[in-house]
Formats: sequence, C-alpha cells, structure tokens
Amino acid sequence: MADPQLPTRLFADREEPAGDRVNMYFKLNTIKVVLKALQPKELDIIRPCFGKLLDVYSKPVFSGKLAHFLLTRQLDVVKRHEIWVVFAGKPVRFSLREFGLVTGLNCGPLPALDRNLVKCPPGVTPYWFTLFGGEESFTGEMLLAKLRRAKSLTSELRIKYACLLLVDGFLCRRSFHMKIPKEHVEMIRDLDVFLKYPWGRYSFDMTMQCIKSRSLNQLAQATVAIQGFIHALVLVLVEAVPAVRSAVGEITDPESGDEDVFPVISLKLDKVWDLDKETKVEVDVLSIIPAPEDVVGLEDCSWADEVRDPGVELILQKIEEGAKFNRGMFVGGYRGAYVHVEPPPSEVKKGKRKVRSQSGRVSSKSKKLKVRSGRSRHTPSDQNSAAFLASVKSEIEAGMKEARGDLFAHVAVELKSMELRLEKSFKYSICSAVADALQAKNAVQKIIEEVGVEFPDPYQQPPPNGSANPGRSSVTQQKKPAGATNLDASSEEVDGSTSRDEDSSSSQTNEELSTTVAEAGEVSSGGNDVVEAVEFASSAKFKKLVDLLTPTIELDFGDGLVLNESEMRAVATSIPPDNPKVMDVCVSVLRESLFKSVDPTTDPRADMLPCKFNGSLALMYSKFKKCRRKDTFEFDADLLSSVTARFTSHGRKWLESIDFLYSPFNIDKNRWIAVMVDLPSHSLSVFDSTADVRRGSRLKPELDFICDMFPYLVRKLGANDLMTSYPLHPLAFVRHTTVAQATSRANTGMLSILFMEAHALGGFEELDRVNESGVRERAEQLAVELYEHCCGDIEEE
Repeated sequence: MADPQLPTRLFADREEPAGDRVNMYFKLNTIKVVLKALQPKELDIIRPCFGKLLDVYSKPVFSGKLAHFLLTRQLDVVKRHEIWVVFAGKPVRFSLREFGLVTGLNCGPLPALDRNLVKCPPGVTPYWFTLFGGEESFTGEMLLAKLRRAKSLTSELRIKYACLLLVDGFLCRRSFHMKIPKEHVEMIRDLDVFLKYPWGRYSFDMTMQCIKSRSLNQLAQATVAIQGFIHALVLVLVEAVPAVRSAVGEITDPESGDEDVFPVISLKLDKVWDLDKETKVEVDVLSIIPAPEDVVGLEDCSWADEVRDPGVELILQKIEEGAKFNRGMFVGGYRGAYVHVEPPPSEVKKGKRKVRSQSGRVSSKSKKLKVRSGRSRHTPSDQNSAAFLASVKSEIEAGMKEARGDLFAHVAVELKSMELRLEKSFKYSICSAVADALQAKNAVQKIIEEVGVEFPDPYQQPPPNGSANPGRSSVTQQKKPAGATNLDASSEEVDGSTSRDEDSSSSQTNEELSTTVAEAGEVSSGGNDVVEAVEFASSAKFKKLVDLLTPTIELDFGDGLVLNESEMRAVATSIPPDNPKVMDVCVSVLRESLFKSVDPTTDPRADMLPCKFNGSLALMYSKFKKCRRKDTFEFDADLLSSVTARFTSHGRKWLESIDFLYSPFNIDKNRWIAVMVDLPSHSLSVFDSTADVRRGSRLKPELDFICDMFPYLVRKLGANDLMTSYPLHPLAFVRHTTVAQATSRANTGMLSILFMEAHALGGFEELDRVNESGVRERAEQLAVELYEHCCGDIEEE
C-alpha cells in the first residue's frame, strides 16, 4: 500500500525510460596500468590512500547500462548530497558514507589548504616544470603513456604520476581531454599532504552534483554523461543486493587487448533485470550497507549545507523498525515514454573527421543563400509554381507533425504532474467529504434546537420580524457573523417600539451579542470552513468587555499598533490571517505577561517576536542570496535597532538569557503556524496545526530565508561572545506534526499562540496538552487582557 509520506519516484514504476548507457570519462583500465607500472614497495606507499580503489579492478566491470538503470529509478528527495534508488521494490541509499565504503577513500571534511601548498611561492620554480618539463598542458592520456614506459622513470616520478592519474584521470575526471590542474601538481610537491587529502569527498561531491543537475529529459535520453566516479553507484548495488553477485559472467577484459590480462568480472544484466522484476521470491536488499568495524576515513560524513527531508527520515525510521518495503509503497513519477527527449546528433564521416549534424539543421552557407534569394523564392515562375507549392506544403505538414508530437508529449507530462499534485493535496475522497459535511450540519442543527431557535434549517434566514421564543425574548434569533461591527437595530421591534436613540441601540446590541456568544458559542471562520459549535459559559469580564466595545473605540498598544472595535471582537473568535496587526498585538501583550524579567532564575529562557520581524527578513532575502560574502551583508537598520532595543529594555540577550525565539508565521494568507528558533541546537521548529495541508518538503522552501539568514543576523547583532561566534551554517528544519490539529483554519491563529505559550512555560510536555477545546476560552481571556493592557482592569459586577 502506498504511503503518501514516503518520497515519490522520478519515473513511474515499470514506466522508466529504457536508456542505453551512462557515458563516463574514466576507464577501469587505468588501474591496471598503475598496478603494472609500480613496484611492490611503491604500491605500499600509496595503498593507505588508494588501497581499496586498486582492488576495484577485480570487482564487476563498470556497466553504463546498469548505471543508467539505477539513475532512472531514483526517488524524488530534497537531500543535496545523497540519492535513493529503488531495486526490487526496496530503497537503497547512495551517500558519501556508501561511496567511502566501496572505494576505501578518505571522505573526511575538506581542509582549508595553505595557499603555499597549491600556489607556487614567489621566487620558486613551479613544480610543473619538474614533473612535465616545458609542456603547457598535460592530460590523463599523456600520463598513461608515461606510465606504460615506467622503466624509464625514477621511482618518485612513477609514484607521483600514478597518484595524479588516479585522482585527475580516474576519480575526478570531467571530460575525455581533461587537463591536469596545476594546483594538484603543486600540491603533490609534498607527497604526504597529497595522500592525506580527502579525495573521496572531493570525487563524490563532483559525482553527486552532476547527478543532481541532470533533468528528467536528460535521464530519459538514450545516453547521459556523468562526471566523477559513477562506478561507485554500481559497486553499492553489488554490496546492497547479494544476489547480484550470482549474476556474474565470464572473466574477460573488454577494455584492452594486452597479452598480460588482468581478470575483469562482467555482469549478466539479464539476470539483474530479472532480480528487479522478481515478485514470487523476495530479493534480499540492504537499504544501508553495513560498515566494517575497522573502517577509517568515514568518521565525519556530514555536510554543512545539507537539508532535512521528512520523506528520507521516514524511510530511515522504517528501516530501524524493521519494516518490509515493497514496490507498491513508492508511487508517483513520470511515464518515461511521455518525457520529451531531443534526438541524438548524427555523425557524418567526412574524410578522416567525424562531423556531427542535427536533423533539420541548416548550414550557415545555406542560410546566407536563403536570405539573399528570399524574394526569388516567393516569386516562382509559372512553370515551377506547382512544384514549389507542393514542396512548401510538404514542409509545413512535416513541421506541424513534429510540433503535434512535441505538444502531445509536453501536455502528457504536465497532466501527469497535475494528477500527482492533486492526489497529494486532497486529503479526503468525495465520499468522506460528504460524510463530514452531513455530520457538521447535524451538529449545527442539534445546537440550534438546544438554544431554542424555531427555524429547523440552519442555513435558512429567519423572517425580518421573526418572533422570539417564549422565555428567551432577550436573545436575538438571527445568527450574526463573528466580529460584526454594524448591527442594524432600526428594524428590530421590542415591546412595540419602532425606534430608539443611539446609546440604547448600542447597549442593547452588545447585550444581545454577549448573550448569544455566551449561550450558543457559535464561531464563523470567515471563509468556507465551518467550526463545530461548542457550548461554554463566557466569563463575567468578557461579557462586560462586549458592552464596553463601542463602534468608535480605538485601543493604542504602542509601536503603531492600534485596534478598532471590530478587530478587538475578532480576537475572541478568530485571528484573521490577512490582518497580521491583530496577531502582533496579541504577541506583544502575551510577551509582556510571560517574560516580565522580574526573576531571571524563574523566567523562561525565551522571547517572542512579531510577524513583522519575519516580514523584514523576507524582504531582504533576495539581496542576501545575491551577496557573495554573506558575512558582510548589511541588514536593515530598523530591524537591528528593534532587536537591540529589546535587549536594553529587559536586559536579556540571546544565548545568554534567551535560548528560544517564538514567532507566528502566515502561510498563504489563510492560516497561521508557530515558528521556534532553538538557538543552542541551531534549528528551526514549526508547530503546524494544519499538517495535512502541505508536506514538510513543500513548507520548508517558504522558511528557507529564516534558516539561511538567521545565523548571520545573530553574528551581526553580536551582543555577547556567544552571538559573535555563532555558527553560520543554515538552521536545521524540524516540523512537529504531532501537535493539536485544527478542525477549522479560523482556529490556527489562537492555536499558534497556545503552542508558543505552552512550549515557553513547559517545553514539549506542556505542548502536548494543548487541544482545540480550550481555544475559545483562552481567546476570550486574551481579548480581556488586550483591553486591560490599554484601559485598566475591568470591574466585575
């Protein structure tokens, strides 16, 4: 059964393109040349660095077709430095760790090299002339030729030629005629420094960047070129699927015709294909290949710029739990036959050269002739007019036929993409949606009957002069939208009176609204969401507050935040996502009540930031991304001054007295989430009460600006030593979906406030106690706190 939380496929299962091969720039024959050229003592010198790589020649030979097979079975993950492929319905990871295990190379972090090691110091002869003499450039083929005549070389030259060939002619090759970098030649002046360099990470990074840059169109082609050492992916499959080792063929040497043949093991690909398609017998697959105990060079395989992927984390969790994977769990992907592929260029033999020509491409000489003879082509003579029109017609028909094929392919791909997006977006089927609607209607009908409304249909409007129920004459019988400010009292007739003055109208209206809210507890989200009504008794202070809110009232909270009567009423029902000013007022008042800084030992090590804080960062993000030296980026002066003013007012600074920073965040202007920056753990956590609306991988890009910019902002503020030395790599993204979920988006604002308040006071244990049933009561309390903040305590009668 498909799991929507697992990553989807790039290409649909059994719809992958049947590619021919992966073009690589290295040759396994290179290792054989090194083994033949070096003496045993010389091999012992380089074995600590390239030992296991020298044994790769005895492993299964590289198969470009098998590599293409694996690349087209990738999962769609957002990880920057790893891929996952599906074989026999089970995922297999290919990351830096696996690369190091199959190659034996040092994969530690890349050190900061001294400039003198890669650049020749002034006044010193470049080492290039020592190794290669007056040659302006040197390639891998030239090194191969040198090593084939190894007896004419000194021992030092043989070793250094072999090391350069293994690195730049085998592991890190970018093209067939790649030149040896002069920086590497200068580095090998000190052979120990060269051999200790983590060439495994250097080669893997080149390989992975090339894989990640290949689009679906390129993967769907018959051939795709990959730089670096793509053979490691094939070696990982051999280690992860023990049954593949039984698919070996005869010992051959397909890459050379030398008399002294080193044994090369070939793979019978038909057996590999059968293993992947096997359904009757379960094929053992190790999703993560185990590491020997004595392995070295893999102590730190992390990446500073790596990102989190909830789908990959779910795979790892299932692996730890011992879950069994099957091909039905990974769904989605494009159909390979519908992906548009450019036709390969054809080769035309012209003497001793091979000239590539594209079908339909016209030479420059022909183009010039057409331009010069443009008029004559459009004014043919009467004798050949019929032939001319026929040729034009055939050209137009051929062009239209080709265009129709391209259009059909593009439309098919877009339709499939849209189908996948819709499948992920809709949580409920039509049947479940209808059932939910009927259940909500029954709940509303039950509540209306309990409060004594005479109209059986909750969606039917009552007559203008409808009579009230006996015994409930003070309750208005017409439902009013939450947060309504203008209540028409002129049409209401009470005790035969047809008019009243403005003051009595306002008082009566507020009394009716207070009674209705208190007894019925109906909440309208303002959109298409309907919140199930919950009956509870409003506090005396809130009832008094409703009477105090007049249409002309305006409450000033400082810093330019002013709320009118309608905005104050909205706090008790829903904090509108399209009005961040209301949320900022709530955060400001809540911050003062939670973090009074009376006793630093008891106050939470936390602070709350307004919505406009994130908005200011978002406005600067485009310039921040373009800045080459991000440590010199100039943040907005107003933003910096607002944060430093907080430090001064309360005497509490980040990382010194504050570890957690909370702020509400508006998503799509229709719902709220709570964002928490955990400064010590260098992470950004999201408390999302609408987790089913959007997956974490879709939500993270909208918060990347905080993850990327916040470390530099901390450094820029530099209020203490901990801030000035704060790490600059992006914050890790964490999404908590186990928090209370909202049945209506109208409740997301108040739930976000409750999440921030609960975590600040009691951590995750207190956060787990938050539920939607307490939203309305806390909202009324907050509305009272807002009023009392500006106008003093409300006296209860």
